[in-house]
Amino acid sequence: MIHDDDEIDTEQLALADLLNRVLDKGIVIGGTVTISVADIDLVVLDLRLLLTSIETTMRRGIDDTMRHLTGAGGGT
Repeated sequence: MIHDDDEIDTEQLALADLLNRVLDKGIVIGGTVTISVADIDLVVLDLRLLLTSIETTMRRGIDDTMRHLTGAGGGT
């Protein structure tokens, strides 16, 4: 039974390490969703998800890039 607890602790440590790396480096997940009826495309969505920490975005300047791409922030 003690062996099972050690395995759970190891899995939790590995998950915490993975989450720490993702938040430190960042990860982008992308995909496309198409809604169609009778082989006629009605809606096409190109999706991108950025998962990272606020500290990482500030350090790499990603927040400025996202504001520029989305047109937010009132800049030129």
